[in-house]
Amino acid sequence: MEAFEWYNQVFEFAWDSGRTSIIFIKNPLLQRIFFDSYFPIFKVQQLYFMIPFYRKIRKKMADDNQFLKYSRYAIGEIVLVVFGIMIALQINNWNNSNQKNDLKSVYLQRLINDIKKDTSNIAYVRSELELNQKSIRTLVSKINTVSDLEELDTLFHNYFERGWIISEFVPTSNTYTDLSQTGNMNIFNNPDLVNEVIQYYSYMTQVENSNNVSKNWITPIDQQVAIVSAAFELDPVTKELFLHKNREDALKNLNMNHELIERNAAGHYWINQSLSDNLLAMKGLCINLLLSLEKEYQSTN
Repeated sequence: MEAFEWYNQVFEFAWDSGRTSIIFIKNPLLQRIFFDSYFPIFKVQQLYFMIPFYRKIRKKMADDNQFLKYSRYAIGEIVLVVFGIMIALQINNWNNSNQKNDLKSVYLQRLINDIKKDTSNIAYVRSELELNQKSIRTLVSKINTVSDLEELDTLFHNYFERGWIISEFVPTSNTYTDLSQTGNMNIFNNPDLVNEVIQYYSYMTQVENSNNVSKNWITPIDQQVAIVSAAFELDPVTKELFLHKNREDALKNLNMNHELIERNAAGHYWINQSLSDNLLAMKGLCINLLLSLEKEYQSTN
């Protein structure tokens, strides 16, 4: 009995909706000891005054029969929360949309710059190819008629300087590679533009592969010319290695192997023309794709 009375003096029971029991500590000193030990983040005085405060509110609502008013208030709170969540989601979607448009604009600008570089490079390579073709045409037209060694020297020098080289076109495909590897191609919501971009770079790959096949085809003939004739003695790059040899003998050797030189020149002429034609077709694709990209960029910004 004494233990029960002591317990009753120290603790107080409260009931919440008849389901949950809560124990309150009456003695302020014991309150501080208990909460400092187990709940150091709470302040005893705040807890001590908050519990009676909420108890009074609940009692007043029950006495005044304000359940309906409280229910409307609660529903209003729920509506406000839902409305706030919807606004937050809308703002998040708006931010994501802006970020997507910004990224799209960056990729469009990069593609535009790449296509402009390709257009410039195509013009440059085609002009170089035309110089190569000119040296080949001059060689083939004169090799059987020129007998003057000095004129032959100039003729072979020009051929080995221009006609004997294999020109290449290297496309600017960094942005396209980035789009393909990262999956960011989906950022363009224009299927026609996506197809146009893919077709353009697919055609460039075909041009590269075609030129590689041509190089593999002409290489054995170039090797034969280098082995059989005195080509290295007159080649602008390697001639300084053969200064100890008689240049006149080298010219006579090349003139003697003029049929092999002619066939070699014809092979290079065919390769140059093939690449030039492919680049001409690619130039048309560049122009069309550039117009499409600039139109998309303007609509995005």
